[in-house]
Amino acid sequence: MYPPASASSDQPAYITNPAHLPMLLQQLVADLADPAITYLLGGHYYERTNHPRSRHFPAVFALRQAEVANVEVGPDFVAFDTEFVRYPERGEPHYPGPWADRFRATVPFAQLYQLCRKVLTPAAQTAEEVDYGPETIRYYNEAVYQRYPTPAAINQAYAAAPPSGEHPLVAVLRAVEAGLADPNNHYLVNTTAFESPDGPVLLGTLHLQTHTIQGLVIEADGFTCSVRFDPYDRRAWSTVRVAFAQVWQVLRSDSPQMDLGKVTAADGLLYDAPEVLSAYAEQGRLA
Repeated sequence: MYPPASASSDQPAYITNPAHLPMLLQQLVADLADPAITYLLGGHYYERTNHPRSRHFPAVFALRQAEVANVEVGPDFVAFDTEFVRYPERGEPHYPGPWADRFRATVPFAQLYQLCRKVLTPAAQTAEEVDYGPETIRYYNEAVYQRYPTPAAINQAYAAAPPSGEHPLVAVLRAVEAGLADPNNHYLVNTTAFESPDGPVLLGTLHLQTHTIQGLVIEADGFTCSVRFDPYDRRAWSTVRVAFAQVWQVLRSDSPQMDLGKVTAADGLLYDAPEVLSAYAEQGRLA
């Protein structure tokens, strides 16, 4: 979403005071009865259910009949049931898809900066895309819009433990375990250290693929597995243990040679906790 064009000295046609958001959102709830009316909500982040990571960026949703349900307008938030339809990656449940990922999203007013409303023509109701022009803006808060989340805040949210207390790497490793059934999937686990039969391996990277790992055991605070350190000796397996506290990145690709930009663009950045690596670099030892 983009901010509206710079306003002239005239009063803008949209509301700017967040105190009016409950009123605007109650109107949205009433408008959902009409299939011709659609809203576009824009914010920095939203909290969601049914995912190991609760906070997600950005909070941009189209809200219209049959696409959202159970809208709740609270004193300082709006929540609703919605879904994303996506095609799972190889090794994930429901592959090759498509799959409807249903969840409940909650957007705090402190993160909500724009709300647009549009009445669709009969032809527009069947179109794949809806154009929300400046004339559709009903609410815009520049102060909230300018409070972009920093990369550090996003990384912290990605690495934060979910409300259940389960470490987010548990869900990541379960996805890796499922993906190992496909030999086209390659995973890199970047660590500040892991334990091997010969002692700690500092700044160690593990390449996990169908033929390079066996006996994966996922624990509450780490994982163990057997890996091949010598690619020329297919009979030699070494058991290693990796503590989650030492993992700073997990990547997935269709090749063992990974370019971070391409991996990120392909949604292959499964876990990113740069503060773990930073702590190691600052201290010169394990965090």
